[in-house]
Amino acid sequence: MWTVDYLDPPRQIVCDLGSSEETTVSSNHLQRVLDPQEQDAFDQAGEPQADPEDEQNALLRMESAESEQAAAAAAEALHLKQAAQGKVRIGSAVRASVLANAAEPAYAQFVRDELDSVTTENELKWDAVEPAQGTFTYGAADTIVDFGQANQLDVRGHTLVWHNALPDWVKAYDVPGEANRLALNAILEQHIRTVVGHYAGRVKVWDVVNEPLADDGTRRSNSMWQRRLGDDYIANSFRWAHEADPGAKLYLNEYGIEMDSAKARSLYELVRGLRALGVPIDGVGFQTHQMLGAERLSGLSNVMRQFADLGLDVAITELDVRIPGVPATGEQLAQQATAFATAVKACLSVPRCVSITTWGFTDKYSWMTNNPDPKYAGWGEATLLDASYVKKPAYNAMLATLATTERPSSVNADLVGAWRLDDWSATTASDASGLDHAATVTGGLGAEGRTPSGSAFRGDGASTGAETASAVVATNASYTVSAWVRLDSKSADQVIVSQDGSTVSAFTLGYGKTKDRWVFSIPVADSTGASVQSVESKSAPVVGEWAHLTAVWNNGWGRMQIYVNGSWNNTFPAASENRGATWASAGRLRIGRSMSGKAFSGAISDVRVYRHAASAGESAGYADPSVGRWQLNGSLADASWFFRDGSVRNDAAATWTVGQGNTTVGALRVSASDYIDIRGTQLLYTERSYTVSALVKLTAAGQSNQIILVQDGNGQYAFVLKYRASDSKWAFGLPASSANSSTYLEIASTSVAQTNWVNLTAVWDGVTRLPKLYVDGILEATGTATTSWPSSPTGSMHLGTSSSSKFDGALDRVQVFQRALTAAEVGALA
Repeated sequence: MWTVDYLDPPRQIVCDLGSSEETTVSSNHLQRVLDPQEQDAFDQAGEPQADPEDEQNALLRMESAESEQAAAAAAEALHLKQAAQGKVRIGSAVRASVLANAAEPAYAQFVRDELDSVTTENELKWDAVEPAQGTFTYGAADTIVDFGQANQLDVRGHTLVWHNALPDWVKAYDVPGEANRLALNAILEQHIRTVVGHYAGRVKVWDVVNEPLADDGTRRSNSMWQRRLGDDYIANSFRWAHEADPGAKLYLNEYGIEMDSAKARSLYELVRGLRALGVPIDGVGFQTHQMLGAERLSGLSNVMRQFADLGLDVAITELDVRIPGVPATGEQLAQQATAFATAVKACLSVPRCVSITTWGFTDKYSWMTNNPDPKYAGWGEATLLDASYVKKPAYNAMLATLATTERPSSVNADLVGAWRLDDWSATTASDASGLDHAATVTGGLGAEGRTPSGSAFRGDGASTGAETASAVVATNASYTVSAWVRLDSKSADQVIVSQDGSTVSAFTLGYGKTKDRWVFSIPVADSTGASVQSVESKSAPVVGEWAHLTAVWNNGWGRMQIYVNGSWNNTFPAASENRGATWASAGRLRIGRSMSGKAFSGAISDVRVYRHAASAGESAGYADPSVGRWQLNGSLADASWFFRDGSVRNDAAATWTVGQGNTTVGALRVSASDYIDIRGTQLLYTERSYTVSALVKLTAAGQSNQIILVQDGNGQYAFVLKYRASDSKWAFGLPASSANSSTYLEIASTSVAQTNWVNLTAVWDGVTRLPKLYVDGILEATGTATTSWPSSPTGSMHLGTSSSSKFDGALDRVQVFQRALTAAEVGALA
């Protein structure tokens, strides 16, 4: 047996080689035995790195196996809560009168079989639970709470403070005057303390304040609580509820916040302010009532993330999708199913989305059924089951989505700081690691991000920056720092990320003017004049181009490393027998500047800090350059950071076919009648470097051009990737100008298009000013176009369709990147 002593902290590996001997090998000895390539691999991963082609084949096999396992899971999941087990809690609003009705057992049976939680639909609204002052009627609510406890279901209490469902005796206090204000405040406090106290330990979650904002984001003027008590009523309500039951989870619940809007941003500022005051709020509820044909779901996951980054849980609390012109058609029911699935996927993509609650589960007892409000006339059938308890396509879609969608890991155990820097706040950058290292920002937030739909921090090279209140990472142990950056100027040394010591920064990651390189530096001591150890990138940064940097300190080896765009660039010290030095720092972490005043001129996004030395594979993963990634394995969901889900125009259902790995729903089937859009806002800056890639399979070559991908421009399409019928070649075209009548400058493959699966990758290199076209990872064409024109700020990307041409075949693994991929990176896609 060999015992190898290595890494930080030193630990042993026992290797059984069929011998009874034990040998201890020191880290220095081990370094000298390995050749340089093996050593670099061992430093990062503990074993030689796998061949990229082997890794790709293994990934394909894994994706195929996972797809088959997901399909099997969907088939085996008999109930919603089974499909959701370990992922998210599933609930519904329920009615006590029906739950207790022995003549209608199907209602209670569905709740037992399918749900993890129940919400009181009306039984805990003020007019139901305190119809007369001081007279509390808990009977109906007790029916639900008792049922929940008897069947191991969580109970959500809805709602303590709302502008509606108030008894007349409460409304009588809706008059001006200080005496009346004090009386109303006391009434509200007593109501909350009494009701929450009555159910302490039995109601797990409360919707404390419901719908405090108007549609334009202002405080609701038709709320007597807002008119008579002012802004303080919200914070006080949470404090009183918490004091009555410290163990309950407390939510603010709101509608119309499923997409970026004035209302969503106002709620964000409201909640952020409550958190800053120490108000005991645990989560934000997204009601998610939807109208078929006008769904607001494409931005749901992104808005949820904004609140989750404040350290809050989020939940879908009142999901339904009402249909116009009932009775519904089969097509409408299919569209409704897609909407339910989209909402579920949005929740599952956000680690802190903890529950999905529908607002009723059968059309027989939906709030839309026989609703007397004229604005709901003709609308209905909003739930998962019809009025006879028959499961609708919406139920089946929700079940399948829960069973087949995997959740991202909540928080990397070694992630100690994560700042997206796309915050809606102008003064605070939230920490998405869950460790609450929020950074105070001086200028810069809300600037142009890596994509047109994102935002970032922008430093002015002088006064801007962000800083935490305390240290984030122990700098006398292994750590990793990564960030996306775009340099605007090379006029001075600049700092992207640093952490303060007492006298000097314990480390800096930034730009060095003298050598024109990215630089990771560590002083040997916390003193002015101490020598500085540095490791530099191999090549010079490109002004105006986004790059990903990863800086690694491996304390076990005493070595610094720097990666650019996921690729190893350099190591210090280079000699394996030497060690670098470091020391402990206890100062704040800074973004966009250092304690010496060096600031960054340019944009910064997605800064992360880990308390371990990242491997080569991890560094490559941090630098994932995709800004859109559609796996198309039964879903149009975007698996990238940016969550730009696709949709079929007119809310039709997508058609799926056998993919490259022979999985049943492994690819998107596109024909003349399909219109697949990536909607929202502008997807790419096409006047800058970008790459688009797709796996394609023609049904037949045909006599007409067939569009694979296009991006809307300001006259013509900003680019086209297509099958060209005139010579049966693949082609990548850019408009000769931005004019509507512009012709396209096309480059074409040397190979003739076939009807087998092929990977096409088109690259526009904004530095060399040349387009490139790769077929199965091989460069087959480069062209004469010297300009790529901007895409439309309000346009979309379209899959398999344009205004004049369609694709007939299958598409798989569509990806877009806001930079020019290297030949090696393109090869890895093929």
